[in-house]
Amino acid sequence: MNKIKYRKVLYSTVASLTLQPLTSASAQQTESGGSEAGALEEVLVTAQRRSERALDVPMSISVVSADLLEHASVTNIHELGQIVAGAKINYAGTFTQPSIRGVTSLINGVGVENNVAIYIDGFYVPDTLSINTDLANIQSIEVLKGPQGTLWGRNATGGAILINTLAPADELTGNFKASFARYDDISVGGYLSGPITDGIRFSITGHRRESDGYIKLIDPAGTGSAVGYAAPQKQESVRIKLEGDIAESLTATLAYNYALSEDPKGLMFSTFQYARATIPAPPFRAVEPNTASFNSETQNHVSTDEYTLTLKYEMSLGSLTSYTGYAERGTRVLYDFDGTYGSFFSARDFYSQETFQQSIDFVIDAPERYDVLVGATYYDDNLTTDGRNSYSTQLDNTIYNTLKAEAYALYGQVTWAFTESLSLNIGSRYNSEKKSIAYRQLTPAGVNVVPPASKDKTFDGVTFNTSLTYELTPDTNVYAAFSQGYRSGAFNTTPVSSPSLLIPIDPEEIDAYEIGLKTEGKTLRFDIAAFFYDYTDLQVGVVLPNPNGVGLINLQSNAKKAEMYGADAQLTITPVSTLNITAGVAYLHGRYKDFPNAVGTGLNTSTMLNVSGQQQNWSDKETARSPEFSGFLNLVYTIPVAVGSLQLSGNMDYTDSYVISNPSLYGPLAGSLAGEQRLRQSAHTLVGAQVSWIDPSDQFTVAVFGKNLTNEDYLIAYNAGFYGDYRTFGQPISFGIRVGYQF
Repeated sequence: MNKIKYRKVLYSTVASLTLQPLTSASAQQTESGGSEAGALEEVLVTAQRRSERALDVPMSISVVSADLLEHASVTNIHELGQIVAGAKINYAGTFTQPSIRGVTSLINGVGVENNVAIYIDGFYVPDTLSINTDLANIQSIEVLKGPQGTLWGRNATGGAILINTLAPADELTGNFKASFARYDDISVGGYLSGPITDGIRFSITGHRRESDGYIKLIDPAGTGSAVGYAAPQKQESVRIKLEGDIAESLTATLAYNYALSEDPKGLMFSTFQYARATIPAPPFRAVEPNTASFNSETQNHVSTDEYTLTLKYEMSLGSLTSYTGYAERGTRVLYDFDGTYGSFFSARDFYSQETFQQSIDFVIDAPERYDVLVGATYYDDNLTTDGRNSYSTQLDNTIYNTLKAEAYALYGQVTWAFTESLSLNIGSRYNSEKKSIAYRQLTPAGVNVVPPASKDKTFDGVTFNTSLTYELTPDTNVYAAFSQGYRSGAFNTTPVSSPSLLIPIDPEEIDAYEIGLKTEGKTLRFDIAAFFYDYTDLQVGVVLPNPNGVGLINLQSNAKKAEMYGADAQLTITPVSTLNITAGVAYLHGRYKDFPNAVGTGLNTSTMLNVSGQQQNWSDKETARSPEFSGFLNLVYTIPVAVGSLQLSGNMDYTDSYVISNPSLYGPLAGSLAGEQRLRQSAHTLVGAQVSWIDPSDQFTVAVFGKNLTNEDYLIAYNAGFYGDYRTFGQPISFGIRVGYQF
């Protein structure tokens, strides 16, 4: 039998016999052992929009199981980088920005999409706020490294993160978890699923978490003591799925998803150094780690209501899958940008977003030596403010803003098996997207601050990928791949002084070259890849000549080029049935090239004050979120005891020094420091551990866990502005207890 045909039969048989039903973008993985003592189960992924072995996909993929999330005490998307080599996820203000192999976004704000695409159950998440959620009731997560321009091509310059939630089950099953941790962090959640009637299944998941947070609010009276907590957090989510076999070959999954996130810690803009003399001095201003001061309301509230329908039709020729989704998101972000008890600068952002998306995939597997996939997507997004947006420097200015995006794409991919061991993969995608913007900025008296402006532009692009895979043995492959990524053009989302300055930003493009090896056996899974990226037209802030001929202006625009190269590897091994080891390591060299007109915030060492909007030369400087070395190690050891078993787990994550979000230099007014990047996080290691007792029936679990056990000081946000430098530290040492029940 042909190699491709044989594998299809084998994988579908294994999936139907041993795995739960796959969601639209699911991966199955068991880290703690398979049916044989010490054996690993096969990993299936849908990185190529079909279910197949991760071993056979010619790209680097990190697959994170629900077990690994729990063993490493990873509870939110920001911590995902602690168990995925080569990935970092940071804040830029309140916005969440992922980085994979150094490819990340340097612009943020309302209506700005990341260049690492995030999908939940196969549906694209367009905003950078609602993704700041807890990872509750997760089946698996696939982190696709490298540009995904063909199959996940909407703004997937750096890669894609596919989050797969629990699917409806054929038999009644469920779980319940509750935990209590330091900072009054209380979390409860559960999952219930099973059949309603023959051929109809349901699932419902719920999660709620509240915490005081670890950032304290200092006394505005100047006593220096804390008077409460500055950034309390709340997370809520409900996910309901109804899955039915409409006909023998047709399955429909109808889902409703609700999520709420309130997490304002990225809005703590307290100035700790290089502060202006005009703003209050300590103790009327917070300067110590994990303290804050503000005298205007601070909120980061994001709610989502999403409705999705997935239809899958199986036929002799292959399968046809349709994804239809509609979502409404409401956001309010309020913050005190000067971070003091003085009235200098505060902001209020209120906006709503409506998104419709439709995708169709047709997988053809009838030809003897070919796999073929063709598909199409349509995307329509409308984001508006409601007139409550205001920015205050003594006087309030109100901004009305409308951003629209309408896009469609056609894509296809063919895998051709030359021989039993050698196969070629070729794919391409055509993208067309029309973006439009319209805004007004008014004084309280209704007078235009700047002339109203509107503009639209259509961006078109074609991306291509190809790879060659050679099977050394049935369980060992080597591959060489070329892929392209594309991030659509955009507009500056804040008003500019003249309509002539409303200049479109060009699309980002990246060419990626990768070679890799993947192998797996009963007790070991290992893969390693080396890569080189040629990255052009990065969307960043730049200094440009003013079109009116007078001076320079700061705008979002394009950097000419960046270059990344490196290697990463990951290993899972079970040397004995009671021990599981998962590890990953990454080396990365990321540099800007030919970027003499970057916008940075420098330092004037004669006044010890920041210089905002400074023209700087970032050529050959390190790109943001690009630590040279990083890696993690996770160990899980199970010990049988008189009643049940103990499970000991530990996780260690190391990250080299790196730029968190702003690659600014000290600049030309800083003397000998001029060429150094100033806003860096130093090298650090995070250590966590957990001890769990599991009852003999494997139904009840009691766990004690700790995070950041060495109490490492590390930053999740670090930036500089007119008022001075501000930063947000990650959570200090914390510990707690968790109980769980499953059936």
